[in-house]
Amino acid sequence: MDRPTMLRLAQRLGVSRTTISNAYSRPEKLSADLRERIFATARELGYEGPSPLAASLRTGRTDTLGVLFTDDLGYAFTDPVSSQFLAGLAEHAQDAGYAITVVSVPRGSDSNPMAKAMVDGLVIYSVDEDSPGLSAARKRGIPAVLVDQEPQEGVPSVNIDDRAGAVAAISHLAELGHQRIGAITVAAGPTECALVSPYAESASYVVRERMAGWRAGAERAAIPMPTTISCPANERVHAGQAVRLLLEAAPETTGIVCLTDELALGAIAALEAQGRDVPRDLSVVGFDDSSAVAVSKPALTTIRQPARAKGAHAATLLIDQLRTGVTGPSRVLETELVVRDSTEEPR
Repeated sequence: MDRPTMLRLAQRLGVSRTTISNAYSRPEKLSADLRERIFATARELGYEGPSPLAASLRTGRTDTLGVLFTDDLGYAFTDPVSSQFLAGLAEHAQDAGYAITVVSVPRGSDSNPMAKAMVDGLVIYSVDEDSPGLSAARKRGIPAVLVDQEPQEGVPSVNIDDRAGAVAAISHLAELGHQRIGAITVAAGPTECALVSPYAESASYVVRERMAGWRAGAERAAIPMPTTISCPANERVHAGQAVRLLLEAAPETTGIVCLTDELALGAIAALEAQGRDVPRDLSVVGFDDSSAVAVSKPALTTIRQPARAKGAHAATLLIDQLRTGVTGPSRVLETELVVRDSTEEPR
């Protein structure tokens, strides 16, 4: 049997293909009776409607929002903070009639799907400044919103106050009496953890801001700069090596601040594997207040960020930009210190 097409449906009804197209894409141009007659005949023929690809080529719209990541797709959906961000973005986009496409251009990748991604607008989420995906997005000139990125003139952004959160983490330990503090961060490139300067540069805006906050917090508390260990990725598996290097470089350390909750939880597990108690021997502070800390033992002291709300704000800014052509105001969301059981006065 021949495949049902718009032409066959139009011939069966004795109308033009434009009339059939209007029934699906511009219903206000047809009477309710005619639309119902078209849909009934379409069901009879097994015609499922115009090709989405053809419609997007005709209108120039896909009704799809893209989300650009530097990390691989698996990380995007399994990292607790990224998954919460995506949930907030997807929920708001769905309510507005948009789908979501996640575009990943990992570091060192030979492919660049961003160059061909079929999206109307783009959320650029925590992407390294030297990412080829970011370069491709800029060349295409797609309407965009920056999230966890360096703010740019003329491009709306949604960030959290990373620097203030990092200051609060260091200040909390200093107020408890900790004088020698270590820091565990992340840098793209190295395959192993390494001791780095607390002033080390990073391609990541979030890393730069949080490290700057640690330095500012140490200056404010009049304590030495944190002994800093950089991991190759935001994964708990690296925390064991990071803790070992930190305590070899600065055995007098009594408190540790971490770039994320994932690294903090990995650090706690590594310390306990060495026979050290948290917080009696060392206090540990995370950053994010992700869903993973709900079951941690001890309960993790951390900096809370509104990851889900960040996703909703990003979707709102991008959809408003697509519908009105106007770029809305950038947002900086506040963080909050959440004190739990992983920190106490040094002994």
